[in-house]
Amino acid sequence: MNTNTSITTAEIDRWRAGLLDAEQSRVVQEALRSNESLAAEAQFGARLAAGLAPLPQLAARRTQAKQARRLRWPRVMAAGFVTASLAIFTLAALPLLSSHTQTPLQPIMLNAQTADAVQHMDFYEWLATHPQAMQDARHANPA
Repeated sequence: MNTNTSITTAEIDRWRAGLLDAEQSRVVQEALRSNESLAAEAQFGARLAAGLAPLPQLAARRTQAKQARRLRWPRVMAAGFVTASLAIFTLAALPLLSSHTQTPLQPIMLNAQTADAVQHMDFYEWLATHPQAMQDARHANPA
């Protein structure tokens, strides 16, 4: 039983890839049969390679999905531009549309009593602060 442990991980990888000549390949195979840790290391590489095998298929699907996604972006951009232009048009048109619906302010015509009250506002303020004078004015004799 040969316990040659001079085989490195790089040599195991080259053996697995088929890059070693016949003599070196035979030496690596004998080392793998005689040393369980090397065999486990070689099995780990085989399991890793088997686990990574579906990656090219996944990458191909992702590439196809990216192409489909690329075709969708112009439609999304166009919809965004349409929405933005409608929003800008609405905001710009609201002041124009609302100015036509309002009636212009008409000057308020005051009747004669209101005009008299406004002209004599100081008297009415004084009268409100002196309630006794107000009562006298109501009950006064027109003498």
